[in-house]
Amino acid sequence: MEEITARGRFYISLAIIVLIIVVSLTVIFYGVYQVYYEPASLFRPDYSAVGTVEEEFEKRVVNVAILGLHNRNEDNTFGEIYYVDTILVASVSFEQNTLTLLAVPRDSYVDIAGEGMEDRIRQSYSYGYKRAMDAGAEKAKRHQAGMESAVETVNLLLEGFDIQHYLAMDIQGLKQLIDALGGVYYTVERPMIGFTPRESLDAGPQMLDGQGYITYLTYREPDGRDDLNRIKRQKALLLATFDYFQEMGLFRYLIPAYSTYREHIHTDMSFNQIAALTLFAAERLEADAISDYSLQGDYFTTDGGQTYCLRLDEESLKEILEIIAGKSGE
Repeated sequence: MEEITARGRFYISLAIIVLIIVVSLTVIFYGVYQVYYEPASLFRPDYSAVGTVEEEFEKRVVNVAILGLHNRNEDNTFGEIYYVDTILVASVSFEQNTLTLLAVPRDSYVDIAGEGMEDRIRQSYSYGYKRAMDAGAEKAKRHQAGMESAVETVNLLLEGFDIQHYLAMDIQGLKQLIDALGGVYYTVERPMIGFTPRESLDAGPQMLDGQGYITYLTYREPDGRDDLNRIKRQKALLLATFDYFQEMGLFRYLIPAYSTYREHIHTDMSFNQIAALTLFAAERLEADAISDYSLQGDYFTTDGGQTYCLRLDEESLKEILEIIAGKSGE
């Protein structure tokens, strides 16, 4: 074998140094690219072990109660009683690759699970919370009891529907999540005047940041009977969000975002189940495979005319549940 000359050793050393520099610069520039263009990827957990929805869920149709929570604390933490401001029941068929959404008005006057009395369903969390508080339970246990009371009340209302899981998020968490994903492009139908300019929206197409998104979702006309119209606006925004997330490829960023904002998310599902549902929405669910329904009823007042409540139409409820069961193949 020929001996390597001094010049040869020089060129080999130079080549190694150049290679190290190139690799280092590649790593540096890729890191800069992530920071500016894909910041969520820096927090992406390893979800390579996540299976399909068929592997992560036992049933071919899964019904999930989706709840929007808020309280009067500025930080919206669960140290105090939540109100259940948004109630959706999602029925996901893994065989048919469909999603059916059922909206339950928060003013619905229903039987509260375990209480033997009726009240607006938005108060359902408070009953479980107060029951646990009276029993001397710590805050985390009170919160869990409140969540169970809310979900059981929805299950009682939709008797026979069988809600297997729940996913709830408080307002601050949703606000931060929308900001982290860069906002959602949406056309606001008409001006919405809030208590402050920050809580108001102009009409027209615009990029909604977290505050704008929350403003649109929670906006309510002065008329106490506006809940049904509010639900229509909420569903329109949620469906538009689905389209926007698919178009922009944002669904995969929901997985790391879930880990980042987990303190604002309350669910009985595992991380793998959340990830599997997210990937299902990103890869298998089409916009035209989503159906949505809303419960209907008539308003009446309690407390001497101070509080508006919605008495649900039982026949309409029964018909909608039968339709959803047929769509999901149950």
